[in-house]
Amino acid sequence: MTKVFDLAIIGTGSVGSAAGYYASKNGLDVLELDLARPPHDQGSHHGQTRIIRHAYGEGAKYLPLVLKAQTLWQDLQEQSGSDIFHQTGVLNVGPKDAEFITNVAKTAEEFDLPVDYLTAAEIKKRWPDWKFDDDYRGIFEKDSGYLLSENAIRAYLKGAEANGITQDFSAKVLSVKQVESDLVEIKTEKQTYLAHHVAVTAGTWAKELLPNLPIQPLRKVFGWFKIKDHHLDESEGFSCFTVETKNGETYYGFPGQDDKIKIGHHDGGQPIDKREGRLPYGEYESDLHEVDELLTNHLAGTDGLDHGAACTYDLSPDEDFVIDQVPGQPNIQVVTGLSGHGFKFASVLGKIVADRAQNKADEFDLEPFRINRFNQK
Repeated sequence: MTKVFDLAIIGTGSVGSAAGYYASKNGLDVLELDLARPPHDQGSHHGQTRIIRHAYGEGAKYLPLVLKAQTLWQDLQEQSGSDIFHQTGVLNVGPKDAEFITNVAKTAEEFDLPVDYLTAAEIKKRWPDWKFDDDYRGIFEKDSGYLLSENAIRAYLKGAEANGITQDFSAKVLSVKQVESDLVEIKTEKQTYLAHHVAVTAGTWAKELLPNLPIQPLRKVFGWFKIKDHHLDESEGFSCFTVETKNGETYYGFPGQDDKIKIGHHDGGQPIDKREGRLPYGEYESDLHEVDELLTNHLAGTDGLDHGAACTYDLSPDEDFVIDQVPGQPNIQVVTGLSGHGFKFASVLGKIVADRAQNKADEFDLEPFRINRFNQK
C-alpha cells in the first residue's frame, strides 16, 4: 500500500524548511522535496544574509507577521545553537515625503516600535560615511538587523530530521495535483508520492508547477565591495540599511564583515521565464553598475567590487505576497510572490503552512495575500 504523508512540501529553502520543521514538531508525518539539498544557489535564499526590519515601508498589513517572525527566529537561534540573528539595527532613509519612509514612520507609531527619527545631519554624525542633503530623513530601528539565511535553513532542516521527517533532495518535481477530496499526487523525475496536504513553496519556480500563478520570475544581482573605511564594519556600529533616492531607486545593504560590505539594488533586473535565464553575475554589463548611484552620491568608504552573485525574485503584480490555497485544489497551499522582501517572514510563513495542514484557523489576517485579489482589479 502506498504511503500517504500528512504534508508534502515542494521546495524546502526558506519557507519550506520552516514549514517542515514546525509541522514535524507538531507530530505530522512530513515529506520534504527539493532538487538538491538546501541551502543551495538555485532559489532565492543564498548570499549569506537577509535584512529583517520591523517598521515596514510596505505597509501595516505586514507588521503582525514580521513581529511574530522575529520571535520565531530568536527561538530557532536559541533552540538550535546556530548563529541566525544579528541585532545591528536598520537605518531607513528616503526623501521626507516619500511613501516608503512615510509608511515606516506610520507603522513604527502604530505598533509602538522603538525608533530614532534623524535629520540628514544627524545621520552623518552617527555614521560618517553617509551623505544626504536636507530633503532626506532617516528612521533608525535598533531592534532590527539581519538574518544568516543559510544558517537558518540548515537549522530548520536539522531540526526536522531530528523529528523523523522524510527528505528527498534528489529530483525535480514535475507535477502536483489534487486527485481526490483528501489526496494529492506529486510526481518527481524519479517517483510518485501521495499526501493529504501539499505546500508549494518553490518561490520563483512555483509557476513551473502552477502555471496560472500571477508571478514573474526576475533575475537580480547583488555584490560585495571592498572596504577602505572601517566605519562601515559591523564591529564599528554600522547598521543594515535601506535607502530610497530622489529618483525613486531603492538600495539595501549590510554592515561590513571581513573587509567587505554587501550591497544590492532592489529595483530593475531582467524578467525570465526559465531557470537558464538566471545568468551568472557579470553576464550583463549593467550588473557591474547596479549600485553606482548609491556609492557615488551617498555612501563613501568602499574601494571597488570584490565579487557578486545572481538570484531571483518571484515578483507578484503588486509586489505583495501570495499566501493561499490553489483555486479548485484546496488541499494544495502555495506561498510565493515574496517579491524580494520575503525571507524575513520565512519563519512565520512556514508556521502558517504547518498550521493550515492541521486545519487550524489562521492566526493572522491573510486576506490581503489571497490570489483572488488579482481577479478583482
